[in-house]
Amino acid sequence: MEHLGQSQSDLLGETSGTSWTRARVAAGARVALICLATGVLVVAVSGCIFSPRDPDGPPDEGPDIPWVTPTTTDKVLQNLAAALAGEGISNYMDCLGDSFRFHVDPQDSLDAGQEGEDRYANWVRDDEATYIDGVFLDSAVGIDVVFTTVEDPDENDDETYRRDDYELTIVWQSGDHQPGESVTYRGQVTFWLRRDETQLWSIFRWVDRRAANPGGSTTWGILRGDYR
Repeated sequence: MEHLGQSQSDLLGETSGTSWTRARVAAGARVALICLATGVLVVAVSGCIFSPRDPDGPPDEGPDIPWVTPTTTDKVLQNLAAALAGEGISNYMDCLGDSFRFHVDPQDSLDAGQEGEDRYANWVRDDEATYIDGVFLDSAVGIDVVFTTVEDPDENDDETYRRDDYELTIVWQSGDHQPGESVTYRGQVTFWLRRDETQLWSIFRWVDRRAANPGGSTTWGILRGDYR
């Protein structure tokens, strides 16, 4: 009996030691598994944080303002007209390059007198954004512009120009005009455009000139000066 009891005690001790060893192994396996899972999660999260950003698509101005990929200079003017019609600032500004400059008709600047330089000199992209934002605030949605090509561009080069007559019609809601007043601006514009490394065109220089027969209409340049 004593021998049997001793055997049972030894057996119990051996069994307990085996169970504890197995428990340690199992615990170690769980820790390793947790560390592995944590490492995978960190890598996944890190991948999300540091993965390259998708390239920007066309401007997001809502479904009512169409945008076509500007693979030709004609399409740049289409986007410009659509942006004016829908009052889409992002669409409008995306038609212009980073080095954008505007040049008013010299006579418009002279007619402005001492204010001419403040109104028109060194007109850059930020000035264009200020002016168009002010126009959109004061006008009704649906600004209409018609371009009539006078001189076609040569799109075989990466830099070219085109000359167009324009008629810009705005129905004003506030500002210096009576609510509901429709005003048409006429003139001729020379657009200088550049094609980038992605083969897309944008305007980098806008030269405004008075129309040969303005019919009492002022130019787009005068409108700009009113909102600088």
